[in-house]
Amino acid sequence: MIGWLIYDEVGEKRNRWFIQSFIQSAMNHGIELVLKVISDNVEFCANSLPDFVIVRTINPQINYFFEVHGIPTFNSFETSKIANNKWLTYKLCQKLKIPTMKTQLLSTESSPSDVLDFPFVLKSLNGHGGAEVFLIKSKQELEEKSTIIDKNNFLIQEFCSEPGRDMRVYALGDKVISGILRTSDSDFRSNFSLGGSVSVSDISSEQEEIVRKIHKELKFDFVGVDFIFHKGKCVLNEIEDVVGTRMLYKCTDIDIIDLYMRYIIKRLSFNL
Repeated sequence: MIGWLIYDEVGEKRNRWFIQSFIQSAMNHGIELVLKVISDNVEFCANSLPDFVIVRTINPQINYFFEVHGIPTFNSFETSKIANNKWLTYKLCQKLKIPTMKTQLLSTESSPSDVLDFPFVLKSLNGHGGAEVFLIKSKQELEEKSTIIDKNNFLIQEFCSEPGRDMRVYALGDKVISGILRTSDSDFRSNFSLGGSVSVSDISSEQEEIVRKIHKELKFDFVGVDFIFHKGKCVLNEIEDVVGTRMLYKCTDIDIIDLYMRYIIKRLSFNL
């Protein structure tokens, strides 16, 4: 049985330890896991496909290709499509009645300040790791960002009352694995990749219920669900499809790579 672990070139360079650990874990379970490093314009041959794929790059069309050809795909196309688009994530939350901050797509017909009061957060629809996320405090700051804003690819969001603090809940299928609290004293963004501090945190029953509700809808395999805090309550911020694991290994003794491999084996109904 052969699986592919798919990365883009940048991701492969940043995640070599994770990749080698994943390949070793698969080998320990009698599975050959092959690294495939792809470019943006990659084309796969339908006549030479693996038994399953683990997609660790953000390109929903890759997930779609394998699903169409009947190849078990971790995560699914639907998960990749929604989790990697902040507006689609917001619409999913509306559908499932999950609390979020007030959010609106940028429109060419009105100014953002006509929709939300300053300060508000400006986000690209497909940014990750805190990239292309800006706190806008005035019309002048908004005008300064006008040169980078494509109004078809940005949204605005109400600013939460507790900036610099959020929590990621890791989930594997319908099982919640761990919660990691991220904090920053110097930035309204608390991302670990931007220097935020991290620690293990208890997961509330409300957060667990939200994660399970999302899983029931998307049938995701392995994701991170990020919550921010507003007026004493947690609200959903983002869903991470290609979720990083550095915080888990830093703060816990959970071997998420092995857990994920065991999950995949179970999903594929291997009898090893």
